[in-house]
Amino acid sequence: MSASTHTPTTDAATFRRHRVGVLLVLVALVLAFGAATGVVGAQAELEDPVAGHVVIAPGDTLWEVAVDSAPDGMDPRAQLRAIQELNGLSGAEVEAWTVLLLPAR
Repeated sequence: MSASTHTPTTDAATFRRHRVGVLLVLVALVLAFGAATGVVGAQAELEDPVAGHVVIAPGDTLWEVAVDSAPDGMDPRAQLRAIQELNGLSGAEVEAWTVLLLPAR
């Protein structure tokens, strides 16, 4: 008996190439979908309403900023909470020269 080496037939090699090709197309589609989803998410984040900003001067309080920036008829307490939330503040203390974003309503 002679030792023979097994070489894939042309049909088997073609099948593998097709399988790899399909796999590459699927990966490309998944990446394209992920990129499209990321773009939509980024656009949604850009639409977050920010009306402007204010620089806290020495002696200013967050309450004064809320009262001054609250739209007509809005409770300043709601504006205060919105400012805190938008700027990641947990309390009412703000250092001088801090730049705060003001929420749009």
